[in-house]
Amino acid sequence: MANPGGVRGFGATVVGWLIVAVIVYFFFGFLIGTIRWVFRFIVVVVLIGALLTVWFKLRGDD
Repeated sequence: MANPGGVRGFGATVVGWLIVAVIVYFFFGFLIGTIRWVFRFIVVVVLIGALLTVWFKLRGDD
């Protein structure tokens, strides 16, 4: 028969880490959101720059 204390201890550890993860997510959500926003901004700027470069190269061959 398994030791119920060991299983309960493992379960308590998992639940404790989930609680910590939820608290960190909610309290530092603004930080995660800011990082995502900056990443999206950089991707959009690079994409627009690449499209403009291609457009000028194609337009210049007239």
